Amino acid sequence: MDLGFCINEEAIKSHIKSCEGKHIQQIAYSSFHDALTQVCFTCNCVRTTLKREDVEEKTNINSS
Repeated sequence: MDLGFCINEEAIKSHIKSCEGKHIQQIAYSSFHDALTQVCFTCNCVRTTLKREDVEEKTNINSS
């Protein structure tokens, strides 16, 4: 699954709207992180407004 970072919620909402009714998707909002995330199973993509550094730090993407 691809991971995409969007700079604002409007960018995510645009993707949500384009997938709506055509794709299977899950949308989540984190009040703790103040971040919106879309998981589109048809596009095989996760799009989020989380900061790239925070995600990489938590998931250890850079430690290979």
